[in-house]
Amino acid sequence: MPEMIIDLHVHTRRHSGCSNIEPPDLIGRAAEIGLDGLALTEHGILWTEENLAPLREKAAGRGLTILAGEEVTCFFNGRKQDFLVFGLKRSLGSATSPRELVHRVHGDGGIVIAAHPFKPSRLGVGYHGIGEDLYDLDLDAIELHHPDHNDEAREKVREAARMLGIPMTGGSDAHELDRLGVSSTRFFNRIATVEDFTVELRAGRVEPLRGFPLHTRKDPT
Repeated sequence: MPEMIIDLHVHTRRHSGCSNIEPPDLIGRAAEIGLDGLALTEHGILWTEENLAPLREKAAGRGLTILAGEEVTCFFNGRKQDFLVFGLKRSLGSATSPRELVHRVHGDGGIVIAAHPFKPSRLGVGYHGIGEDLYDLDLDAIELHHPDHNDEAREKVREAARMLGIPMTGGSDAHELDRLGVSSTRFFNRIATVEDFTVELRAGRVEPLRGFPLHTRKDPT
């Protein structure tokens, strides 16, 4: 089966007011830069299948897969901690604590990825992410490549992934069209649905990628 390269962290104007990306514009850009798919991870909102259908139809014409998840924020211990959630059938909004979020998502058969866990806080202290507290959670994966992760942050993620025995992913967190695909994730089997994605992630058959051109990357980390 052919490998696929998917940007797992994308926001659009449809459901994320902070994004400048119009959903239909994603298709041409994704095909242009060599992506095989992307995941819409709006802030606390899951795209409905009805709203997603026209976009998926357009994407299929370019050989692209569109997945839907959501980015859930926990306001905990005085800071924002973000997580990518896949495999649920409803929007979650926000959550009171990371532990509660993981428990809820796993109870419904979904998966939780720590989004940009070591992204420096704009306040200059700590992280806009889970940080070292990720060691206390039953996470399914950790985002390694993110535009706001520096070398120190990536090394912390690699160490955590080794210690916890979980895979790493990459995502652009794109809010502007030209940022799509700056980080992504390679899958070694074809991904057509969120269910396919969760199976491959849980099996660890993924690797994070950074930079262009996507299909010639041989140095994932």
